[in-house]
Amino acid sequence: MSAIVRMTGRVLRSGLPGLIALLAGLALFEFVQPLVIASFGGAQGLDAIMDRIPPALQAFTRTRPEFLALSGLAGYLSLGFTHPLYIVLAGAAVIGFAARALAGEIDRGIVQIPLARPISRSAVYMSRVLGVATICGLLAVTGPAGMVAGLLYARPQGEFVYGHLGAVALNGLALFWAIGALSLWGSAAASTAGRVVAWAISLLVLSYFIDYFAGIWTPLQAIAFLSIFAYYDPTAALVSGHANGTSVATLAVVGAVAALAGLVTFTRRDLPA
Repeated sequence: MSAIVRMTGRVLRSGLPGLIALLAGLALFEFVQPLVIASFGGAQGLDAIMDRIPPALQAFTRTRPEFLALSGLAGYLSLGFTHPLYIVLAGAAVIGFAARALAGEIDRGIVQIPLARPISRSAVYMSRVLGVATICGLLAVTGPAGMVAGLLYARPQGEFVYGHLGAVALNGLALFWAIGALSLWGSAAASTAGRVVAWAISLLVLSYFIDYFAGIWTPLQAIAFLSIFAYYDPTAALVSGHANGTSVATLAVVGAVAALAGLVTFTRRDLPA
């Protein structure tokens, strides 16, 4: 176990500057959300603006003024956790690590260094799984932490329960774990980091597209359950303070199955000399 922890630390340190930059960007993005809402006069000011948005545009942007009016400040703040930029920053962090830590090292021949010692392939792979889990945990808490800082600084009008951010973090953790484990599976099968990034981003975009447009395009509704974002609902978590247990479990199982498939793939594949 100590060897796995040491390998995890080494791989995490190799990409630490980039990871810190992405985490800082994520925190800054969520920090800005309360400032923007406060500039519009809080939740009441935004309610007046949302009422003027045409119904067709409301459907396209997936905004429901009646729901936002009832959910208040929490409803508006939750939009920061579904924004494409938030997904891109978080996805880049976990996908980049998964691609670099396995396929990238296979491409450069670095993965042969630990394997030349009495360390099994499964131990090498599990160190990467631990790294993915660590990054997912950091991503899950960084966004809510940035939002807390923004709320304390801007103090927008409206009621907000800080404890509800815990449910948002749990929902985010499950989503990032599913993305990271699927990316690691691809990394276990590929020999270059670029292929993993391309595959993982394509899957992420397709999944986001299906979930985003399923509400306004009937043909997509039948396959909406295939999108990992169908099980990611930070709005309900932030408003109610409870993450949907079934959705969290589904994402956790998807990640676990993908991680196990990656382990089987990596231990059985041929590695370049």
